[in-house]
Amino acid sequence: MIPARPTVRDGAPAVIGIVLVALGSWRAATWQQAPRPLDAWALLLIGVAAGVLAWRRSAPMPALTVSTVATSGYLLLGYAYGPILLCAGWAMFEVARRRPLRSSAVTGVIVALVSVAAVLPRLSGEVRLLVVALALWAGCWLALPWSLGAVVYVRTMAADQARRDLVERTALEERIRVSREVHDVAGHGFAVIAMQAAVALVVLDERPEQARASLEAIRATSTAALDELRGVLHLERPSEPVPGDGVRDLVPLVERARAAGLPVDLRLGDVEGVPAEVGEIIYKVVRESLTNVMRHTGRAGATVTVGHENGRLAAAIVDRGTGPAPGGAGQGLPPGSAGMSPAPGDAGMGLGPGDAGVGLAPGDAGISLPPGDAGLGLAGMRARVEAAGGGFTAGARDGGGFAVRVWFPSPGGAG
Repeated sequence: MIPARPTVRDGAPAVIGIVLVALGSWRAATWQQAPRPLDAWALLLIGVAAGVLAWRRSAPMPALTVSTVATSGYLLLGYAYGPILLCAGWAMFEVARRRPLRSSAVTGVIVALVSVAAVLPRLSGEVRLLVVALALWAGCWLALPWSLGAVVYVRTMAADQARRDLVERTALEERIRVSREVHDVAGHGFAVIAMQAAVALVVLDERPEQARASLEAIRATSTAALDELRGVLHLERPSEPVPGDGVRDLVPLVERARAAGLPVDLRLGDVEGVPAEVGEIIYKVVRESLTNVMRHTGRAGATVTVGHENGRLAAAIVDRGTGPAPGGAGQGLPPGSAGMSPAPGDAGMGLGPGDAGVGLAPGDAGISLPPGDAGLGLAGMRARVEAAGGGFTAGARDGGGFAVRVWFPSPGGAG
């Protein structure tokens, strides 16, 4: 269906086209001995063939149909060949540019056959001219505009597909990010809650005040985890950015782990000027590492060290559990992680003097958590660190325990 009124953007070129085609046809008629001179009917057909191009974009198929019929009528009546032939070519270009290739190709063949049929009576006695006419009509006049329009159509479809792929990829990356954040937040919170619940069950009869403290810690931990989840999902203020945790937030994180019964030694060096992105990644690595310690080593304890070393910002989380055999079995290492060791310069980021003996408190034996989804956290940590330009290693320590180390270039090359 053709819209009632074309836009000025489409109508102006069509009006100019009517004038140019009329002048060109009059000029062409003076050079040819056409069977019929230009008259009012010729001007009417020229006006229709060129004027309908005002709807070439809003209704390309009807515009091509009307322009082809008017051009064919012009040729059948015996008027001089002229620029009116370009009208159907322009409409053919718009059809090829906006319609699928198969549909526009079939339309082009039909238009070519109709146009050739319109000029055949004038060439019935000239075999050579007939061959030339067929070549011109099927070739340059319609095939060329169709080819150009088809190229534009293919490029447009490719660009649209690229945009759709980008949108889908962005949405997938966002879903992965949210899933990773939910995994980390929920995993840490549930691990702390499970350890506190285990402590409460052990001391419920003999030390009810300790059981009460554990229940209060469970409430505080669950509330904090829910707040973090709301922040991740942007449920409270979706239009405002949610600030992430940084290196300074390691202190309350370690305090929550200690309240859950996990002995943690925090060694926080000079962290002034640490970029917010790097600080947030270090915080998440420490949180996930402490979660794994609570899951897999019970209350064996851990040491968290963060500071500048050898011209870079480094962090190490080392637990004092029995650990697996070298190679990472049972600790959730992803494939290919066996034998990982810290990069040069990491020495000193593990346990220092005086760490021995920080282990189970009396009566705590037997309090541990069942294995969970170890490996998911390590893969997520590695992806975060490497995406920010840092390095990551994780693996079993000689003599037992497990170590996770990350490092980033120091801001401004501070050492």
